[in-house]
Amino acid sequence: MKIKVIYRKNLKMSVGKTAAQVAHAVIGLGVTDPLCTIIVLGVSNKKFKELIEYSSCYIHHDYGYTEVEKDEPTCAAWIIDDIIYTHPIREEPAQ
Repeated sequence: MKIKVIYRKNLKMSVGKTAAQVAHAVIGLGVTDPLCTIIVLGVSNKKFKELIEYSSCYIHHDYGYTEVEKDEPTCAAWIIDDIIYTHPIREEPAQ
């Protein structure tokens, strides 16, 4: 299992704040494998909106206590399955 997380680099969050937001996004996915690979990418606001528009992901909104305005989306996370099928699974015809 792999988890992909994107954060909005245009928000100019400190390293610690970014790490915390990424952690919140991963936790927001629910129970995950503690040994999974986590891929973290900083993206522009435009790319962030594009990536979350059509994906089924968890979007973390900040609480507004420190560096970011309240309810501002900071990170998005989703699980990437390791299994990729190149052909649809076909059932054998009944005989």
